[in-house]
Amino acid sequence: MPPKDSIHDRFKRFLVNNLCHVVDSNSKGEEVTLWEAYKQFSKNRWNATDTLLEQPAEATTGNSGTFLRFVLLCEKENISWFLVSRQVGLSDSNLQRCVNNFKQRYMYVTLPDNQRVDLGILEYLIDFNKKQLQLRVPRSKPIITAHTARLMRQLFLLHTKHPDLVPYKLDSDEEQFESILWNWFQNNYTTSGEGIGYPRRQLLEEANAMITSVFGPNRLMYCHDPSWRALLRRIGIDDTKQKGSYLRLNVWKRAIDGTILVNQRRSCGPGGEFTFEKRKKQRLLDRPQTAKEKDTARKQVENDRKAESKKRL
Repeated sequence: MPPKDSIHDRFKRFLVNNLCHVVDSNSKGEEVTLWEAYKQFSKNRWNATDTLLEQPAEATTGNSGTFLRFVLLCEKENISWFLVSRQVGLSDSNLQRCVNNFKQRYMYVTLPDNQRVDLGILEYLIDFNKKQLQLRVPRSKPIITAHTARLMRQLFLLHTKHPDLVPYKLDSDEEQFESILWNWFQNNYTTSGEGIGYPRRQLLEEANAMITSVFGPNRLMYCHDPSWRALLRRIGIDDTKQKGSYLRLNVWKRAIDGTILVNQRRSCGPGGEFTFEKRKKQRLLDRPQTAKEKDTARKQVENDRKAESKKRL
């Protein structure tokens, strides 16, 4: 039977092939290998925090400059001779495993002709390998269905007919819902009114009722949702900075005829009549509970039981 090719044998081929390969030639016309270029670069001194080179001008000359140019080249171009880990049968996790094992067993990297370089070259090789894989492995394309293709054709036809009005591009989910919420808010609410503000919990529930009635229960917003916070910012409130996130909003609802309705304080709580039970009933008129809503209901029941037991004591 042929000898077993272990991951450490593959890692050795990965090291020797890349470190001993010629990357450039010096001013004398002599070939410079990758490990020679790194060895010269590793002699440069860094400041106390290891963030800046003490002599950056010197680092860009000679073999040290050759190594820096190779670092930039790895990020931009596919280097055909560079042997990536997957070409020797090493997964990304096994490559990191081999590097960790090598660091624990040895104090330096030994090369042919008894040459040595410090272990810092291993971190550079991992980075080179990652950058080269990103350049060589093609990015996966989105999965398209017949319905999606039909929508794309319809969007293209509209764009062809009205190029200035309908751009041929898709907004992200967050951008779409920001526009939907803002249009809904402008048609049904206003920020010009008198009296107490509008309960934000009630506004959130009404926004969710609109979304679920139009797009189904798969899309629900919560108080930390980016689309909801974008709506609040347009109203004039930044939830990330305001300490009292429970305060009422400077919002008033419009009647069918366009007149502004006066907000009524029907409860001492900031949510008005939108208590847990009433919110639950309104949400579940035409859909089942989600897993998160079931968990919220369970916690509410537990809290009620604890409160009753304390009163008895």
